[in-house]
Amino acid sequence: MNHSLNDLIKYFCSAYPHSQELSKARLTKMIYLADWENYKDSQKQISNIAWYFDNFGPYVTDVINIAYEDPEVRVVSTRTIYGTDKTLIEYKGQKPILDESVKNVLDKVIEGTKSLSWKSFIDYVYATPPIKQSARYNYLDFSKFI
Repeated sequence: MNHSLNDLIKYFCSAYPHSQELSKARLTKMIYLADWENYKDSQKQISNIAWYFDNFGPYVTDVINIAYEDPEVRVVSTRTIYGTDKTLIEYKGQKPILDESVKNVLDKVIEGTKSLSWKSFIDYVYATPPIKQSARYNYLDFSKFI
């Protein structure tokens, strides 16, 4: 059931309606949300990421590393409206073909987050049981929250 992280990145980049908001942090957290959503239903993640709760919530370097490796995906350094650094992930190719169940989970994450400001999005992520009920600087074991 695990799909390549590359396909998940490309799907989110092609389907998310606000591409200028797909920073490495937002995209990483959207993949976390997809893994959590899928785990709640099937006790399996979509990706094979070992999620870590660092200073900024669920974060790993897997997503940005894969983005850098794929010649079809662009990693663009820019600035936020506040002047801080921001790294966007862009993909302009065809939407990857995914299992219908995986596509449904990713679409659910998009629907649930597309209208959220950055602060509301972060609040949404922090409200998930694996983050809300865990201590920072630990790997997240989704099985403890079902």
